[in-house]
Amino acid sequence: MSADTAGSQYESQVSGLLFDLLLDVAARHQPEIVPVLRGEVEGVGLTPRLLARSLQAQGIWFHLLSIAEQNAGMRLRRETENRLGYTHVRGTFAQLIADAAAAGIPAERIRTVLAELHIRPVITAHPTEAKRVTVLERHRRIYRRLMDLESLRWTRRERGELIQQLRCELELLWLTGELRLEKPTIAQEVAWGLHFFNETLFDAVPALIDKLESALAHAYPGERFEVRPFFQFGAWMGGDRDGNPFVTNETMRLTLAANRSASLQRYRARVAGLLRELAIAASAVPVPPVLRDALTLALEQSGDAEGIATRNPGELFRQFFACMLARLEATLAATGTAEPR
Repeated sequence: MSADTAGSQYESQVSGLLFDLLLDVAARHQPEIVPVLRGEVEGVGLTPRLLARSLQAQGIWFHLLSIAEQNAGMRLRRETENRLGYTHVRGTFAQLIADAAAAGIPAERIRTVLAELHIRPVITAHPTEAKRVTVLERHRRIYRRLMDLESLRWTRRERGELIQQLRCELELLWLTGELRLEKPTIAQEVAWGLHFFNETLFDAVPALIDKLESALAHAYPGERFEVRPFFQFGAWMGGDRDGNPFVTNETMRLTLAANRSASLQRYRARVAGLLRELAIAASAVPVPPVLRDALTLALEQSGDAEGIATRNPGELFRQFFACMLARLEATLAATGTAEPR
């Protein structure tokens, strides 16, 4: 059986599971529309309320089909990587850079391209996505449940529990209002955009850079490359002065403050994580003089040198991160919580 055939069969199985669970949820909450979902009858003769619910159920089903397709596609990519190696996964940096090396493109040419590379997706202030963030989060949790079900380690009982969790996610999706009923305010537009940074993009972009650096090291061993932060983001949200009459100087100021706050909170979370994890004793590893000098200065500027040293005795890395965290906390406190109206 070919990989494509196996992938199609898997997608069909996942789609069948999701459809059965959706029918189960519909039968519990709106049994009148189950025949419509099954395709046994048309929606002719339904009351306006039932017709609207039928259309909504069909919309849910189309999104579930999309989730099943994405899950099957990612599974196929992982299987391709396991069988053939990462350089054979189409559309990856690994394949692109490996093909360039195989074609005899010199490292210097790659360096020139990297120096000129600049990608900036722009998030629009007039999103075509009308679904609420709550619904998008439900879709994401359904996708994650499907990923959990891919594992072969589960017992029959555990697998049944996972399927029940998946059913609960579908039921919550059924009971959740899908669309925004009012035009979003500027603050809601900004929050909508920042949601995706907090949920995905803050992690995805560093991972993207890591993959490129790994591909370069693998395809051009012994060569050195400087990968600049070529992948950045732009946004119209809160700054669309020529398209939104409600965007003012004050609105833009508050939007910039919201973006700044989101970035600082991300840094704070990351530094707090490092503070928890890097409990490395100074006696266990050599500590570079430059770090000792930087720590001395950071402790002096922290205003709590004795307290930080007492809480983390002999752990110079933790002491340094504690100083960083204190500075971030102070910066966030000074930033305030103002949001665009």
